[in-house]
Amino acid sequence: MNLFDLDIVILKFFNQPFLFYLNFLFIFIIYSVYGYLILLLYIYFKGNDKKILRRIILSALIGIILVNVLKYSIDRPRPYETYPEINKILTRADASFPSSHVFISFLCFSFLPSKFKLFKKLSMIYLLLLIPIGCMYTGVHYPSDILVGAIIGLAIPKIISEEIITKLTKKFFK
Repeated sequence: MNLFDLDIVILKFFNQPFLFYLNFLFIFIIYSVYGYLILLLYIYFKGNDKKILRRIILSALIGIILVNVLKYSIDRPRPYETYPEINKILTRADASFPSSHVFISFLCFSFLPSKFKLFKKLSMIYLLLLIPIGCMYTGVHYPSDILVGAIIGLAIPKIISEEIITKLTKKFFK
């Protein structure tokens, strides 16, 4: 079995029709990640932690640009467009690879505030499990789309360090 076959096998496992109400729940979970990002920005804004706030914003902007460059240069069709046996619960007009929702979820995970223990544990389940599973359940992403979105979401915040933010802030906002 090659990697592409494994991609399809994993996708088909998560794309099984379970309960009708799960369709709506996973659609809500997938799109709620943008609200979660706004909540995270609000937490750091209210906490007066402008350095992390700037890191989140810059990481999100650079990451979204990178994800969209990859999406439109690779132009991978959605699973439901390629395989008729995939349950089409949600349709999207853009390309499949990589997943922007998973990118945002892993980006948010990188900036979870450590002082809220229960919030952090629940957020980990939501961000690292439910959103990626929801993307496969709804038939809009292959596991490889999710894996690359996750890698970008974890890598960009590591690249955009506080030193880079400080230098950019001093240069552009004197």
